[in-house]
Amino acid sequence: MANLIIWRHAEAEAQSESGHDSDRALTKRGHKDAAKVAKWLHKHMPDQVDLLCSPAQRCLQTAQALHDLNHAEIKIADFLSVDSNVARIIKDISNLSDTQTILMVGHQPNLGWLISKFLGANESACTVKKGAVWWLKQRKVGHSSHYYIHAVIQPHF
Repeated sequence: MANLIIWRHAEAEAQSESGHDSDRALTKRGHKDAAKVAKWLHKHMPDQVDLLCSPAQRCLQTAQALHDLNHAEIKIADFLSVDSNVARIIKDISNLSDTQTILMVGHQPNLGWLISKFLGANESACTVKKGAVWWLKQRKVGHSSHYYIHAVIQPHF
């Protein structure tokens, strides 16, 4: 992928009414932060983006903030779920085109580990704060791909 945009869900309630982690919804602040970051993304990202999202409520609500601006189709990706792992995420996104932009909305610590893996850093090197975006760009060198940080945006910029 030419661009990999990684967006951690915004602030969510501590516990859902159902008691299921995947049912936790965004807080009022979470909605505000998601809208602010979505506005920045809408302004800066390419027109064609595959928006992949964890099935968790808080991730869907975060992605919805961007959908409200540009009507991007939100595709639920089970490989981004709370119960997934970095190996599964890498396996599933490796099947996607090298020329497209992928925006993934998911969870920590997997997102941080994924970034560390792509940057060749220690597995625990990257922490993605709630509502933050890490934008990685791909650079082809011969037959291999290298990634570098294009931008990191926190909700309180």
